[in-house]
Amino acid sequence: MFGFGKKKKDTQKENKLEFTFKPRPINKGKETIDDMSLIKSIYQGYIVTKTGYLVAIIETTGINLELLSEEEQTYTFEAYNTFLMNTLGDSSKEKQQYLDITMPVNFDDYILAYKKRYLEENNPARKQLIASYIDYFNNKVYRNEMSTKRHLLVIREKITDKSLTSLDKKVSDLDEKVNHYINRLEDAFEQHDLQAKKLYGDEIIAVLKNLFNYNGK
Repeated sequence: MFGFGKKKKDTQKENKLEFTFKPRPINKGKETIDDMSLIKSIYQGYIVTKTGYLVAIIETTGINLELLSEEEQTYTFEAYNTFLMNTLGDSSKEKQQYLDITMPVNFDDYILAYKKRYLEENNPARKQLIASYIDYFNNKVYRNEMSTKRHLLVIREKITDKSLTSLDKKVSDLDEKVNHYINRLEDAFEQHDLQAKKLYGDEIIAVLKNLFNYNGK
């Protein structure tokens, strides 16, 4: 399902379950973005890369530094430095990636709620008003007129080999690491009521789609 295990046409190295993928430019017109992409699949809420990593994405709420006093800003930076030292440290081989990305606001649930109200409404005037709201927000979505900033932390675990046993072991390890990071983040920035959560399948796909093609066209 995820390309783990042996195939008839595998090379000798691949039969040893090693990760040998190297990114390369695609042959336009004959290959797709998938041929050069590092992403193999999504498994139990994590990204599986062709280079042998299991990758987690943690999303946090933002902190508006402009509203903080100089003293509060200093405290925030010190808290962030403490978090980095606790998770990385001088001798750690751990790697982190931070992404601040702009994404269109997701109105799907909002519009769906209005559609439900429209179907249940018997008053013609209110029904027409609700229909105008649905049309208004549908146009907002179509034109990508409203966006929001999302703050993402990316961490990873090295998969030993192309076997489900190794994959499931790293899922367990990454589960533990994600919980550790979330607890550290929320504790470090408790004063700012920062909240952190792990992204799952559909949420990860939405982020990846936005990185590849912001307009969604």
